[in-house]
Amino acid sequence: MIYINAEGEYPRHIGDVQLVIPGWKTGDPLPDGWQAVVETDPPYASEYEVLYESPPQEVDGVITQVWTVRDLTDEELAIKLAPLTAKEKLVDLGLTDIEVQALTSGLRIR
Repeated sequence: MIYINAEGEYPRHIGDVQLVIPGWKTGDPLPDGWQAVVETDPPYASEYEVLYESPPQEVDGVITQVWTVRDLTDEELAIKLAPLTAKEKLVDLGLTDIEVQALTSGLRIR
């Protein structure tokens, strides 16, 4: 179970509630201003997207966990594709597939 406290700090967990009310357990009343947040399954994100949790929002009167999916930035995409780009550059330099594989896997060529 996840919570949001009266100051809007999120996520808060059972231990955070127990710091405010020692001995608190699930089912007991929450501290003033605290709310339980309904957890949701994250959506699918492709290998070229980033998935992250956004601040919870009220949906039909219920505070609900929210997920955001966005495309990779140009910089993130360049980092992700760097190994592939490096291999392509080695092939462009005239190295064979076996040489490229040896270099990229850390093996020695004899």
